Formats: sequence, C-alpha cells, structure tokens
Amino acid sequence: MPSKISLVNKEIWKIITRSIGWVSIIYFLGLFFSIPLEILMTVSEEQRKFIDIDNLFQYHFQIQIILNMSIPVLMAVFLFRFLQVKQYSDLMHSLPVKREAIFHQYAIIGVILLILPVLLIAIIVLILYQPFFLYDFYNIGEIFKWLGITLMYNILIYLAGIFVGMVSGLSAVQGALTYIILLLPVGLIILLAFNLPFYLYGYPSQYYLESKFEKFSPLVSLAQINYRVSGAPEIAVYLILILSLYWLSLWVYKKRKLEGVSQALVFPITKPIFKYGTTFCTMLLGGMYFGEMRGGMGWLIAGYVFGALIGYVIAEMVLQKSWRVTIHLKGLMIYTAAMAVLFILFQFDFTQYEKNIPAAKEIEQVHFSESYYLYSDIDRDEPLYLREYENIDLVRRLHKEIVENKNIDHRESNDQDTAFIVYELKNGEKIVRNYKIDKTKYRPFYKLIYESDEYKTATNEIYKVEADETTKITITPSGPVSKRATITDPDELKEAVEILTEEVDSAAYEDSQNHVEPYAYIEIFYGDSKKAYMQWNPSYTKFEKWLKENSLLEEARVTSNDISYALVMKAEDLEINHARGFSYEDIFEDMKQSNLAMKITNKEQIESSLKNARGFIDGEYLIAFYFEEQRAIDIKNFNGENVPDFIKNHFE
Repeated sequence: MPSKISLVNKEIWKIITRSIGWVSIIYFLGLFFSIPLEILMTVSEEQRKFIDIDNLFQYHFQIQIILNMSIPVLMAVFLFRFLQVKQYSDLMHSLPVKREAIFHQYAIIGVILLILPVLLIAIIVLILYQPFFLYDFYNIGEIFKWLGITLMYNILIYLAGIFVGMVSGLSAVQGALTYIILLLPVGLIILLAFNLPFYLYGYPSQYYLESKFEKFSPLVSLAQINYRVSGAPEIAVYLILILSLYWLSLWVYKKRKLEGVSQALVFPITKPIFKYGTTFCTMLLGGMYFGEMRGGMGWLIAGYVFGALIGYVIAEMVLQKSWRVTIHLKGLMIYTAAMAVLFILFQFDFTQYEKNIPAAKEIEQVHFSESYYLYSDIDRDEPLYLREYENIDLVRRLHKEIVENKNIDHRESNDQDTAFIVYELKNGEKIVRNYKIDKTKYRPFYKLIYESDEYKTATNEIYKVEADETTKITITPSGPVSKRATITDPDELKEAVEILTEEVDSAAYEDSQNHVEPYAYIEIFYGDSKKAYMQWNPSYTKFEKWLKENSLLEEARVTSNDISYALVMKAEDLEINHARGFSYEDIFEDMKQSNLAMKITNKEQIESSLKNARGFIDGEYLIAFYFEEQRAIDIKNFNGENVPDFIKNHFE
C-alpha cells in the first residue's frame, strides 16, 4: 500500500463522473435549449423585429432559473449520497484516504461538473455573437457577466447543499433543508414584518417588506437577476459565503460520526435548533394568518398556539422519522414559557420603540403622507419632504398625539386612514413609522400641515410650471366620455396656469377630504418637453367660471348634456354582494326593473347630481348616470349633507 495517497485519485474521479455526470449533461442540454437554440431559431430578419433582449438571462428566463436552482442541489445530494447510505459510507471511509481528501475530491469535481456546462454555453454564444449580429441586442461583456453570475449562484447553492448534507443523514432532508436555509433570512423578515405591528405600535411592515431584502436570499436574488443588477457589496458577501461554506463543510465533515447515517440530523445540537426553529416559524405563520384575516388579540394568540403545535409536531415527525411521534412536554413547556415572557416584554415596550420621537433639533427633514407608496413613488425625483421648522414640529406633535391615543383608537376596525412618517435625522439615521388612525380625530394638525405653503408646494406640480413657458394644456373629463378640451393660445395658457395656481393656493384641507371625484384630469406641457399633472376638483369654482367664459366648459368635464337620464335608489333597497363582486351593468338593470327607482331627466337636477355625487358605491343613495352616445353607465353615491334636496324629498 502506498505510504502517501494522491489528493486526486483517478479511479475515484472516474467513479464520481460515471455516477453523477448525467446531472451535468442534463444541465448542459437545458441551457442549450434556453440560449443557443433560441438564438438559432430567431435568426430571420422578421423574427428579430420582435426580440426585446438586452442580456442572456432573458432567454427563457424561467427555464434558466429552474435549472440554476435545482441542478446545484441535485449535484450536492447525489454526489454526497455516500454519507446517507450505510454500506456506501462504510466502504468510502474504509479506504486508505483521509476525510479531507475525500471531501476535496467530491466537492471539487462537483464544482467542475457545474462549471463545464455553463462555460460551454458561453463559448457557443461567443461563436454565434458576430455571425448572428447579437451585438444589436447586447455587448459582448453581457456574455461574461452571465457566465460569472451564473457560476457564482450555482456554486453558492451547491456548497449550501453540501453543508446541509454534512449535518443530515437523509437525502430528502438534505434537499429540503437546503432550500429552507437559503430562503430562511427572507422568510423570517416577512414573518416578523407581519407580526411585529401587533406588538410595536407604528411598525412600518410595508416599508421593510419593500426594502431590498431579496439580497438576503440567494434564491430570491437569483429569481430577479434578469432585471436587477447585483451590486459589488452583494457579490463580495456571496464570494465570502462560498469560501466560508466550503471550509465549514469540511470542518463539520471531519467531526461527523459514521453512525449518523439515516438520521434526519446527525449532530445532537442541531436537533433542538431545528425543532424549535420550525416551531417558531410556523408560530409566526399562524399568527400572521389569523391576525391579518380575523384581527384581535384573541385570534392572534390562537394563531400562535395552532401554528406552534403544528410546527412542533412536524419537526418531531422529521426527527423521529414517523408520523407516530412522542411529544416531549417538557421541551414544549419551556418553549411556551419563553414565548410568554417575550410576549409580556413587548406589552411593556421594553425597547422604547413606540415612544421614540426625535427632537425637532435632531431632524433634517420629515416625510409625511398617507402611504408608503407615496414615499417610494418612482415618478418623483425624491420623496415629499417637509423642512420648515413649523411643519416638522407639527408632524412631531401629531406623532406624539397618535402614540398617546394608542389604547383608544389604534385597533379600532373603522380606522382606515394611514399616517406614514419618515424622519431623516441630521446624523444620517432614519426613523420610520406607520399608523392606522381616524384622521378626523387629528383634524387640527392635518389642516395646519395640508394648508401650509410648503406642503402645497411639495405636493402640487402646478408650482413647477412657469406660466410664460406653458405650450399646451389638455383637460380630460372624468367619466365615460371621449371628449376633452385643449388650450394652446398663449394668453389663455397664461391665464389658466395663474388661475389654477390661485385655486391650489386657496384650497382648504376639507376640500381634499370630501371624497368627491374630480371633474377632470389636467395635463400641462411646459418648458422643454416637461409635463405637470393635476386634478380639477369641484371646489375650483374660479377655474370653472374661466372655462365657461372661454367656451371650454362643455368639453372640459361631464355635463348634463352628456347624460340622457339618471336613476336613483336607496342603497339598502339594492342587493349588492361586495364580497362576490358586482358590475355596473347588473346594478343598472336592477335599478331599471325596480319600482323604487327615481328617474331624473331634468337637466338642472342632473347637473346638481353630478356636482354632489361621490365616486364610491357605499353611500346612502346610489345614482346611475346613463350616457346615450357612449351607451355607458357610471354609478356614484350620495351621503349625508351631499344628498340633493329634490332626492331627499322624493324618498321621504
């Protein structure tokens, strides 16, 4: 017997290649079908007109992703299957070869078998690049980018599979746990984001869910690679993970005992981690479902209990390899006690999260709106910010008032309004909060903020428009009509912009909260191909008068002349199933056939109805406008003070 065994044993390499080479061949064929074959099939000039591709990932992206997520895991599972089968394990470890040598041989040949198909495809595409004029779609650097990124993700997923294989004694568990571990960071972020608002008043779950957390999971990041560029820090982290997983897997393999074959988890320390980790995740899942769907602390706790029990039983089934499991009550009770302590701590806001309102002198600027999506609006150059001390102080005082009223209104089912606040501090930090509130309780604060010059300037694009630079204004009515008004006369353009600016200047907070549908949508063209958008609200009476004086009113909004007649009924007399859905046509037919419907043909009454109607089907009265020319229907509602007197009198 030789005194020294070569690291690269040719016979072992041959055995490995014969037993696992088929995975590499399948990978090559799948990639060939996805990229080179697709290039060959779209060679004609006619077909090229319909190609919209700027990188290699866009060729059959779904197929590439399936291959890149599954092949590395299959390679890891089948390559290290000798660790899961007793006879095979005994044979391998009886050879006069050190464990390090066995690991290096198997791990390295797996990497080679993953690299070869990707490298061959890249070479084929390089050969096709010039003859098939691929430079019309992407530069040659995209080929090398595809090669590098694909190999990086493949090797990372492959080594994650190897690491899991070192701690597992079952191939099925190895495969499943590999995907669970790769998805775990993102999964925990999602579960915590949905659960923390129940304990941390003001926790902005949507803000964190929309923050780019996909980089925390290679699988999620890979699924977005065709339109999202991996940054240098992300790539650096993945490369460090690749090296760490390789040497960590080797270290664990050297510590692994041979009798761990056929056990779900080989090391005793991993069993409680798996058991209680699974219990914790399913507990959060249960709480998320019951809390979001049903609401209330009782349902939330029921969801936690149900989810925890399900997770605990599943974990025991995996560890005991049987559906007939023995429940260890001691461990379950310890877990329950730990969660109860954590629950109690959150009730006392031990982190002081809810009371953390920065001092005005610490704040550089503040965003205040009704939604995270207004903060992240991609159509804006930057989010809406308030920088004046008076407005910053108003937002702080409103924030403090909301927190003080936590126990009064934050869990009320009728609180449908949202207050989204982002403080950007002078030290570069951010404090983000999101609250479900009843805005009417905080009307004085909202009125002062919304009517401030700074807030109006930040939220209305009309202030960006120079009247002298305006080239065209189009006014598109809100409703099922095809008409619109266009203004091109320089004098009229200047007058229109000045009047619209005055209307916004004098607009009251109440005008923005009455839920009246705008008369029309205005598009202002100015400067060098710039555009500004705004709504024509019913409160803009000066603008309406100006349009009428310039013979533009009839084309600028829906008027009684567009409507043949209208039908009005009490909402309670109509059977509308909001849960199952409804159509305007069905509601209109029901109103036509009902003896309780009021028919309006008088033009003045139709005009009055248009000005008072609201754009939701949830009021005391419903009104259906019928447009003869378009053969269209528009349904709105009246409620409270908005109900015209002639309608009230009819139904009394």
